[in-house]
Amino acid sequence: MRRCVSMLFVALPLAFVAVVATAQENPEAAKVKNPVAATPESVAAGEAIYNRRCRGCHGKEGTGGPPKEAGDRSASNLVDAQWDHGSSDGEIFYTIRNGVGPKFIMEPWDDRLSETDTWNVVNFLRSIAKK
Repeated sequence: MRRCVSMLFVALPLAFVAVVATAQENPEAAKVKNPVAATPESVAAGEAIYNRRCRGCHGKEGTGGPPKEAGDRSASNLVDAQWDHGSSDGEIFYTIRNGVGPKFIMEPWDDRLSETDTWNVVNFLRSIAKK
């Protein structure tokens, strides 16, 4: 019995790590192609939306910011080499639209941004990540 309990204490954390690692990858979203060309107009529209809706948490340059609540982690850096929730345009779009759960440290924006506006934000993020 003691051996079973010991194995349970080892197996559960490993299972949790596997679920969390899998949750950060979204193969279906990764397949989605950006239908909005990254024109200067799209990037400018995305910048305006970013400044109004995203800048408060992610900072002016997209490098992240302080946590909204005490004890929370800071907002993700959107211009570094590490993408916590997928690096394809489709995964970025999915994250903006659906938020980051399970606690929703980033809330979903699907009911407040059109799909075109969301793609414009993706195009803007790509433009500042290149700098």
